[in-house]
Amino acid sequence: MTKQLLMATVAASVVLAAAPAVAETDWDSLLGDHSGKSINMMVVNDPYIEAIRKMESKFEGLTGAEVTTDGFGYDPLHEKEILGCSQQDDQYDVLFIDGIWVGEFVEADCLEPVEDLWGDTDPSIIAWDDFVGSIAGQAQWDGKTYCLPVGAYWQVMHYRKDLFDKAGLKVPETFEETMEAAKFFTDNPDYPGMSGYAMNNRRGAAAGQQYFEWIYSAGGKPWESNYPGSEEPYADQTPLLNSEKSVELVKFFHDMVAYGPPGGEQYQWDDRFNAFAQGKVAMINAWSVRTPGLSDPDKSNIVGKWASAQMPHAKGEKTVPPVGGWIMCLNKHSKNKEAAWDFMRWFASPEIHKEWALIGGVPSRHSAFQDAEVQQKLPWTKELYTAAKTAWTEGRPRHPLTFEMIDAIGLQVNRAIIGEASPQEAMDTAQEKVTEMLKSEGILQ
Repeated sequence: MTKQLLMATVAASVVLAAAPAVAETDWDSLLGDHSGKSINMMVVNDPYIEAIRKMESKFEGLTGAEVTTDGFGYDPLHEKEILGCSQQDDQYDVLFIDGIWVGEFVEADCLEPVEDLWGDTDPSIIAWDDFVGSIAGQAQWDGKTYCLPVGAYWQVMHYRKDLFDKAGLKVPETFEETMEAAKFFTDNPDYPGMSGYAMNNRRGAAAGQQYFEWIYSAGGKPWESNYPGSEEPYADQTPLLNSEKSVELVKFFHDMVAYGPPGGEQYQWDDRFNAFAQGKVAMINAWSVRTPGLSDPDKSNIVGKWASAQMPHAKGEKTVPPVGGWIMCLNKHSKNKEAAWDFMRWFASPEIHKEWALIGGVPSRHSAFQDAEVQQKLPWTKELYTAAKTAWTEGRPRHPLTFEMIDAIGLQVNRAIIGEASPQEAMDTAQEKVTEMLKSEGILQ
């Protein structure tokens, strides 16, 4: 990734971009007639998938195309997409990929760069500067824009405001305060059945991603040149997984298990969210795609009883919110590129993006976050917007070894969490394994 691109990404992630006015577009004249054509999309089976499906008929009415959205779990989606690419499969035209997979998919020659397609599109429809910088950077690799960053996730801490108010506790800001609050609520007869904090501890990708979600707020860095604001985060990828701050963080994960729900050492994304939504834990941190469910009485027992705050940080450090989510990409092997690109630029436009956010999608644009209607319906997005503007784009690795590396780290983090190894032993092993992986691919000498 070029120095110029990264400098632009960092600047965009911390400066509030001016949101353009969202005007109605004459889609009938802009979009082509795609009658008889099918657009097939492969998407992670996260909560926003139903909102995508609700939008399909609108595009079908404009263009005559038939749109189909197929959902898969996180690991199966990665496996199916990368396998299809290797076989030059044209079954799916539009691929939603995790932003951290972009380096792998570019190297595998899977993607048609969107910047080569948008030359004849009104700039107000692409509105690139309207995308929040911390997610926009995840659609770019080696100085080129490959995808559209439509499904951004950030993390904040959700907490039971009613319980904190009753107990007279302030919302924790540091790791120490978080542990104290978690301890207070756990096994407290005044709060029967309540545990303090649910975390993403399951072995593999869940625990590996959790490590990257917290390491910067712990004052650490996963490798030598990767820290918030770094102009060249991939310049020196010497791992620092067994550094003092890294080991201290993993010890924090281990110690927090005592204040989590039964079986919490094996929790992953849905488990921690469901525990909070069911009223079993006082605090979680969670990707924003699941947050709307907390206000849905069909999914949540705590409607109106919760609030959001920034994730905690180590004493003397500052919060660096995690960023993740999904970028929408054009399969290089698609036979329906014209129709697929029409769908992509329509769906990602500020006007349609706002509609999607209001029916269960995830805001990724400044204009959506700043929209009065969005703010009224989704008041928690105010806290999320603060996180979005201060997140670090390179908070998780995005090179071709990403998927394998996160899984390897997650194995060792979980070993420490469940007591198979001490935090130091586990992270020494992670350091050794990841170093071997990077050297085998020529990333480290």
